[in-house]
Amino acid sequence: MTGLNPAPHTPARICPNCDGFATAAVTSGLGRDASGHLRTITVDCTACHGHGTTPVRAVQLVGGRA
Repeated sequence: MTGLNPAPHTPARICPNCDGFATAAVTSGLGRDASGHLRTITVDCTACHGHGTTPVRAVQLVGGRA
């Protein structure tokens, strides 16, 4: 317990490269298998590594000002 006030919540920043859709199923182009299922592979976003969010960047100070 942190006391009377809850800890502040920092919202997660959605990955700008995948817009939060970090994993996609892509058809392999080999058609269907013997049971009729479409053959797919799972591909993760290379920027966020399949998480869908990116860490919030710290503000860089230039000349002592933000």
